[in-house]
Amino acid sequence: MTSIRTHAGETDALDRVSGFTLLEVMLAVGILALVSTVTAMTFTVVIGGWRRSAAMADTLQRGDFVMDQLIMALRSAYYPDTRRPDALYGFQHEDGGMHGRDSDTISWVKLGAALIGEDQPFAGSPHRVMFSVRQDENGRPAAAVTAWQVFGQMDDFEPDDLPPIYLSDRIVGFNCRAAYRMVDDEIEWQDQWEHTNQLPTAVELTLYVEPPDKDDPPMEIKRVLGIPVAPLSWR
Repeated sequence: MTSIRTHAGETDALDRVSGFTLLEVMLAVGILALVSTVTAMTFTVVIGGWRRSAAMADTLQRGDFVMDQLIMALRSAYYPDTRRPDALYGFQHEDGGMHGRDSDTISWVKLGAALIGEDQPFAGSPHRVMFSVRQDENGRPAAAVTAWQVFGQMDDFEPDDLPPIYLSDRIVGFNCRAAYRMVDDEIEWQDQWEHTNQLPTAVELTLYVEPPDKDDPPMEIKRVLGIPVAPLSWR
């Protein structure tokens, strides 16, 4: 009998050592819940950051496409070798403001398919293009181009009646500055080009693109480029 009682006592002691109290179980569950919450929050932040980065990369890629088209179109500006400046081929510029969602309007004569596409029948002949940011059919700001032939238009032709070509609705603003002359080894920029018979020798272009977060200011894509045929307009 004594040996049996001793064995039973040892069994009870072993059970007491190997078991968990209610407090220990609740503590373990609380720690597990905390770890799960932190993991979920970290995952959400990482996914959110990845989505913002992907959206930003896509927006900047579209902005670079518009900027590349704009640069090619300005470098293919056309000006005939005439004895005197001719307003028919001059650079026209309307200043719309300096803020990120404002838009200038520029217009010039060019050759080639840049901005208008190779399917345009007048791409190989002199045609004037006008670039700005305006509201598209959905009421969103978008980079817009209109183009028309320099010659052969009807007397009642109005460029504003032409339907624009919308390049990207990620562009929310546009600013242009034109180089006029050098003063103390620095370029004198004009916010609005006044010499509409001529072409500026260089322009500074700034596209403003939609930021990933709407509360943030627009992102900038800026380029400075020379216009090769500009000297022909200053004879």
